Amino acid sequence: MTILKHPSILTDLGHVGELGLPVNGEAWFQKELELCREWGFKLKIADGRARLEYDDDVIISYWIQKETPEIAWGGLRVNSFLRLDSTNREAFDQSSAGAPEGTLIFAETQTAGKGRKDRVWFSPAGVGVYFSLILRPSRPKSFWPLLTHTAASALAETLKSFIAAGDWPLKPEVDLKWPNDVFLSGKKCAGILLETMFAGEKNSAAIIGVGINAHPGSVPEDLASVAACVDEMAGCFVPRRRLLVRFLQYFQRSYRIFEEGKFTEILERWRSLSSMWNGAAVTVFEEGRQFDAVTCGLDEIGALRVRLEDGSVETVLAGDVRVRRR
Repeated sequence: MTILKHPSILTDLGHVGELGLPVNGEAWFQKELELCREWGFKLKIADGRARLEYDDDVIISYWIQKETPEIAWGGLRVNSFLRLDSTNREAFDQSSAGAPEGTLIFAETQTAGKGRKDRVWFSPAGVGVYFSLILRPSRPKSFWPLLTHTAASALAETLKSFIAAGDWPLKPEVDLKWPNDVFLSGKKCAGILLETMFAGEKNSAAIIGVGINAHPGSVPEDLASVAACVDEMAGCFVPRRRLLVRFLQYFQRSYRIFEEGKFTEILERWRSLSSMWNGAAVTVFEEGRQFDAVTCGLDEIGALRVRLEDGSVETVLAGDVRVRRR
């Protein structure tokens, strides 16, 4: 698998806007122009200058940084790739090399995108949003699992904000499934993966990986009955960069709450966005066993409590939980 970074001229083209860049015949410049065309970036060559057509579905570093407000970090640092095996793996590598908090790794496509339980996240080019954030939390590591809930709530609030603004013809119901899935009207549209790296106080990091099914083609055919893209559920085209930038805005606000140690507020926000944390009939798959139960709350680090048929209560830390019809 060949890793491909975004051509460097994309940042320059985004920065200069309508002014454009003077076209030159150097091999590297022509190669980067061709790579941009090959990957679908809309270029205009006229009057001896190259211009990148502004498009809020296009995700390039300069536009993300310009449009994302500074709330939790001094400034977002974006590393964009055309192709990666996994944005989380790249984030781990950059974390180990000292990348600061607020570093974002984005890829147009992943060849080995990561989901929970070593599952692969389907990541075709141009139709999804695939990225990872590097965090350096100051709070005790025992509370880091709540970062999954922090990110899930932020993504749910992002989707609800489009609906509240009347941007979407359809009004899908936004719901959170424990611990990391975001649903629109009963179908999964996004997932979140939290991974941690403990290497001393200075080098420890939390990696938040996010995958959003944005446009048609982002959901595998064999999952069409349980998953959907945002466009389908919204009833309109939803630009990818608008989703990403708005998520970064909401996430920073939520992360600041986490860093202030307001863990109860994090849990309350997650519960307010989920229909399944209490009183839902579920099947739990954990450590080689399977059992039916009913959800009955969350503990202080966001683990799911379930009541078994014999009345006993167990805490699910990392299992799979599927809602079932009674």
